[in-house]
Amino acid sequence: MRLGRGLVLTGALAAGGYWLARYLRPQHSTLILADKVVLITGASTGIGRALAFAFARRGARVALVARSADRLEAVRREIEPYSAEVLAVPADLTDEAQLEAAVTRTLEHFGRIDVLVNNAGAIHGGRLIDLDPARIEQVLRLNLWAAIRLTQLSLPSMLARHSGYILNVASGLGRVAVPQVSTYVASKYGLAGFTDALRRELGGSGVRMTLVLPSWTHTDMLAPETKDVIERYGFRIDYPDEVAEQAIAALVAGRHEVILGGPLALLGVAVERYFPFLLRLYWRIFMTQEWSDAMSALGGEEAR
Repeated sequence: MRLGRGLVLTGALAAGGYWLARYLRPQHSTLILADKVVLITGASTGIGRALAFAFARRGARVALVARSADRLEAVRREIEPYSAEVLAVPADLTDEAQLEAAVTRTLEHFGRIDVLVNNAGAIHGGRLIDLDPARIEQVLRLNLWAAIRLTQLSLPSMLARHSGYILNVASGLGRVAVPQVSTYVASKYGLAGFTDALRRELGGSGVRMTLVLPSWTHTDMLAPETKDVIERYGFRIDYPDEVAEQAIAALVAGRHEVILGGPLALLGVAVERYFPFLLRLYWRIFMTQEWSDAMSALGGEEAR
């Protein structure tokens, strides 16, 4: 009797382990970027600009979307020698009409969208009670609402072709809650959860999703004094080109999620998930005035 139960238990554990391994194992992608149509938001500076160069060098046809027409045109001219074709679409993605027009224009020009890159974002740091409600709304609309709407508008053509790729650039703060950037954390947690849920919803449809979680990055979002404090706290600050290359590598490999920022970032995600009380204790100790001032100095847009 005991032997029979033992065999059943062993078999169940083996089967469970097998399916867990299959679930966790990255899905191998057949994506070849040459001639693919890639729509990139926030493409005028920072990570978005680096992604534009990286996709262009791989022969993709690129639609660049950002609010600043001048900056966007400068990027278009810079990547034009590498890309098969480049389209610049100035648009404020917090405005519904402009957001819809950006997708429509891309579809009319190229006929399809193979890869949607939701990268545009904004951040405003400081204590919640001190934040301007209009700025809170701006962060949530650009970081989360715009990504959801762009995905919703791009999906029909992907589903009709049973093929498509969505690359959501969130943040390590979408898995680890850091104080004094609560609205930014909320938007990135939301984007991470949206990606996880939609991936399950689209299972078997031919549309794949990759979530990229960059650490702190050298962009216009970080003031020099903020960078100094972040580095003194032991956090690594990556360069946009590094983030772009790792993001595309994850996309091509069919990975569900990639955490950037090195061992400390990976440790932070693990501790947040399994031992959150340790992070509560950490911030009780290290929530200094210096950190508060550094976060209050944050305030910018990642290439709207």
